[in-house]
Parts: sequence; structure tokens; C-alpha cells
Amino acid sequence: MKINTLCEIAQEIRDVISETMTNTQDYGELVTVRPRDITRKIDLAAENALDAALTTRDISARIISEELGDRTIGKNPQALLVFDPVDGSTNATCGIPFFCTSLALSEKTTGATFNDITMAAITDINNNTYSAVKNRGAFINRKKITGKKRGTRPKPIVSIYSYGIKIIPKGIIELGKEIIQRTLGSIALDMCFVADNTTDGLIDTRGLLSSYDIMASQLILQEAGGQLTDLEGRPLNEDAKATNIALIATRDDKLHNRIVEHLK
Repeated sequence: MKINTLCEIAQEIRDVISETMTNTQDYGELVTVRPRDITRKIDLAAENALDAALTTRDISARIISEELGDRTIGKNPQALLVFDPVDGSTNATCGIPFFCTSLALSEKTTGATFNDITMAAITDINNNTYSAVKNRGAFINRKKITGKKRGTRPKPIVSIYSYGIKIIPKGIIELGKEIIQRTLGSIALDMCFVADNTTDGLIDTRGLLSSYDIMASQLILQEAGGQLTDLEGRPLNEDAKATNIALIATRDDKLHNRIVEHLK
């Protein structure tokens, strides 16, 4: 599969999501409630849109997704797709335009890790498409992402996810004095914002993320020159079914080191 095809599929799914939100009043209705996550009607519409896009193109692939788990389209899968249909579904149901569809591709259909992802495509509801091809760079709307920052910032802008757990790390509280903090509600899109220098960093201390949340965005970040580690600064290379992930993502080494020191 070529990157243009992967982007087209992601865009088709995004269009189905948009149409579902426009034409279906109960698109946010809960279908399944799991211990750590939920599935809404809008999620299932996106899952079905991926299956249809692959079938129409006569593409056989193994899919690992947030909502429907592990499945195969066709009889002879040539690639693995790690799929998050709607990352930021709570934003979507509240009418907050910050959510996306995330697709990561590996030519290894079994045992794939972050390092095995060769292509990624993420589309947001505002018609932006982030993409990356391993060793060929990261792009937004087909323009290569560079190191240029947007605007002048008195302090780094960092998205932090530490809610919903019993203890907020003391280092996060101390770090809050040195940064401008945001919590935007879509980890994959947050990481793309770090990649294109819209924001400076992303921290998630909850240990609640799964690989499908970030399998595509981590390639975009790294191809843009950023780095992704655990909370102790060790590079992440999880497999496609990993859970309980916590992370730090930045493009600036000094900021990354500051965050690690605070969390220690």
C-alpha cells in the first residue's frame, strides 16, 4: 500500500464520521462499556468505514483496533493496520472539534512494534491530514513538517494527562509552574501538535494508554525529529497490543530532560 492510499482511506473514514454526526442524532450513544473504555455508535460507523474502504480496494489486511479488536479483511493479509477510529470521542459527542482518526501500517502482520510501523495517517475533523513514511519525513496536508515554531512563547506549551487516577505526581505540580498547560482530549492529535510545533510537549502519567492510541502518531512525531519515551526517559517500542502506556513526547531535548527530572 502507498501512503496516498492510506491517507485516502483515513479521509474516507473521517468523512463517514462527519456524515454520521450530521445525520444521526444519537451518534454518541454508548454501545459497549468496558472497564477502561467505551464504544459509541460513531466508533462503530468508523470501524465499518475502514472495512468498506479496504474491501472496495481489494486490500487484504489484519486490523487491530480499539473497538472491534483483532480481525482480518480478505484471505491473504499483506499488512497490519493499527486503528483508532475516533480518538477524542468525548470531544466529538460534546461538539468540541478536536478529535481524529488514526491509522498505522506495518508490513509485519504479527509481532509488530512501534519500530515496525512504516506508514501513518491521521485525519482530524477540520480536514487536516498528518502523515509519515519511515525514513522519509512527516507531513501535514502534503507539506513537510519543519522545525519552525508558531509564534513567540514565554513558556513551553505542554499537554498533560494526569486525571482519573488516585495520585497526581508531585513533579507534574512543580512543572506546572514553568509551563503553559493544556489538556486537549485526543492523544494522537496532541502528539501531532508536538510534531508540527503547535505545542512543545505531551505528558501522560496515567498508564492507561494502549498502542492503538499512538501507533500512528509516534511515527509522525519521530519522523518530524521528536522523541517519545516512558516517564523515566527510556525509548518506547511497544507491540501492537500493548496497554498501560505512560509517556513523554517532545521535539526539544532540553525540555524532555526537564520533564524527566521533574517526574523523578
